[in-house]
Amino acid sequence: MAEFSDDELVYEDHSQLPDIMPIFPLPNVVLFPNASLPLFIFEDRYKQMMRDCLEGDRYLSVALLRKGWEQQSGAPRPHTIAGFGRIIRATRQPNDCMDIVIQGMGRIEMMEFHDDRAYLRASVNIVQPQYTPGEDINALAETLRQRFLDLLDTRGISALELRTSLKLLGSPIDLVFFITSHLPLDNYVKQDILEQLAVGEQIAQLNDILSGSMGTHLN
Repeated sequence: MAEFSDDELVYEDHSQLPDIMPIFPLPNVVLFPNASLPLFIFEDRYKQMMRDCLEGDRYLSVALLRKGWEQQSGAPRPHTIAGFGRIIRATRQPNDCMDIVIQGMGRIEMMEFHDDRAYLRASVNIVQPQYTPGEDINALAETLRQRFLDLLDTRGISALELRTSLKLLGSPIDLVFFITSHLPLDNYVKQDILEQLAVGEQIAQLNDILSGSMGTHLN
């Protein structure tokens, strides 16, 4: 078990993915693989979640709440496909609040919810990307990459670090998640892209957005 040192924990490990994972439902956040997500933890149930995570394998999922969650009776349920990651940094604040950083690692599908604790948990399966035979996915991805760069140029965004990261992405699915996480899109549009299993369809949707045929999605 790792312990806090000077009120801060930095964690890097590669433990096995659990069958049951804590679920952190939020109304305005979509966690993508490879993205870092800072969060401030102040509610008692989520303080307990973080304590349990830090004493265990540090895996959790951050899931977007469904539209209309404010009108739902009882505990609102999130979308069942969501990003998951691991807490890589936690800093303890007064009143047991915490500043944490979650490193996105992949996607999970929630197969069954568990309400046996103060916070939500779910039995999960890993979601893998799908590729269509015969599809030139690399050519589609290169078109997407260029359109994103064109958008940066059009909006006068230099963003050297962003452009450098774009060059280093190793696969079309990494490109999809990187671009989606950086575009000024409505969270439910981002969720639609996250849930899409076919990489070609994800790229097509993003190309439509960037080419202007779905330009209303850009804020």
